[in-house]
Amino acid sequence: MTEIPIGSKLRTTAIINKYLMRAKKALGQNFLIDPTILSGIVTAADITPGDQVIEIGPGIGSLTEQLLVAGAKVLAYEVDTDLEPILMAELPTKIADKPLAERFKLLLKDVLKADFKADLAGFFDLEQPIKVVANLPYYITTPIIFALSQSALHFTSLTLMMQQEVAQRLVAEPHTKAYGPLTLAIQSEMRVNLALAVDRHSFMPAPKVDSSVVVLIPLADSKLGTMDRKQFNRIVKLCFAKRRKTLNNNLKGLVSPERRTLIFEKLALPAMVRPEELSLAQFLQLVPLIMGHELAQTSK
Repeated sequence: MTEIPIGSKLRTTAIINKYLMRAKKALGQNFLIDPTILSGIVTAADITPGDQVIEIGPGIGSLTEQLLVAGAKVLAYEVDTDLEPILMAELPTKIADKPLAERFKLLLKDVLKADFKADLAGFFDLEQPIKVVANLPYYITTPIIFALSQSALHFTSLTLMMQQEVAQRLVAEPHTKAYGPLTLAIQSEMRVNLALAVDRHSFMPAPKVDSSVVVLIPLADSKLGTMDRKQFNRIVKLCFAKRRKTLNNNLKGLVSPERRTLIFEKLALPAMVRPEELSLAQFLQLVPLIMGHELAQTSK
């Protein structure tokens, strides 16, 4: 293995110069050049020898290299075909006396179009746990989170670097500006831990905002129970349609005045309550009452 890690500023600069590279803004490319942060991501993901890891957006291999060194078997999704020869040339040819091909597989495709079971078959043991580790492009963070959380594969953890603002929405609590539909969609199905704060200058080129590393652990049992996930998320979005309005106001187009009164009385909600004041537990009570009304209207 090369003594200087790919994720050091010196080595990244050398690779960029060697291959005459430019970060592609359209793909949200920013190369991580802070070995301490890279080590922190591997620690946060609790990577141990033998772990099966899906990486999204390996770039030039900064994080990939550290995952391999920690003993993981890595399957990476990358949309930039120009990076394939760089990755294969710069990653160590052997790790723990095993050829790179036995420990690393690169798929040049969009993870949002992934058929995980087909993609992983023959490389991963689908009966064993699988972790996801990724430095997500800012422009596509939320779709990827939802795609992973709703996948047929049962990931044991998702360790994701993302824009700090999005991370704050994932961990937000009621009565805060960051609290909203994304918070409730994720917290209803996952435990969320904020693992690391990442300064923008840890990247090359430096983005305009800071980042955070978040660890998502799927709950053994979704808090939604038998409730339809898409319906829950849709109704919650309607509840937050106009944040400056009260919940009662936002529900006007969805529920009749009489029904709203009954719902508010049943849940002991103040007439002027705003959506961001309700806890996840209260939304889990509220949404079925609204859905019941909608179903009743549909059946007429």
